[in-house]
Amino acid sequence: MAQDTSLQGLRGQLLTQIHGRRLALDPNDYLVGPRDVRVQVEGVSAAGSTIVSTAVATPLSPYGVSLIGASAASATTAYLLAAPIPGVRKWLLVPTTGYSVVIATTISTGAGTAGAFICSTASVTSTFQTMTFGGKGNYVELIGLTTNLWGCISYQTITSVTTGPLVQFS
Repeated sequence: MAQDTSLQGLRGQLLTQIHGRRLALDPNDYLVGPRDVRVQVEGVSAAGSTIVSTAVATPLSPYGVSLIGASAASATTAYLLAAPIPGVRKWLLVPTTGYSVVIATTISTGAGTAGAFICSTASVTSTFQTMTFGGKGNYVELIGLTTNLWGCISYQTITSVTTGPLVQFS
């Protein structure tokens, strides 16, 4: 049976609140007890059977997993990635043959839009703002460093050819 992995779908599966030895904080304030932590997977239908279209009107959430690059996507299909939340991880994955561009951004305000950036080198002053994914198997793992700076933890391309990673930062 297909499972709804959206944030609301995961919340709908809650059976009990935190209690007893099932989930607790240890003496050092580390969470102990759960087998793992589940996060939302956005970009698939509620049934989990199809990748969402190339509609990019709504920014990608700054947490969880986002499947990007539907089959009909092109180099002009640009997803917007919402501003980072410090300490929160984000994964972007291209499961189809579609090309994908993701632009780090912040929410527009009356004073204009301030950009969010991606730190993918040793320099915290990186001004990368765009990630370009060349096709199926590309992924990036990010973590929010500040409210306008993403840290790139890893990026990878899973491919049968030896062309190396096909994720470009600019």
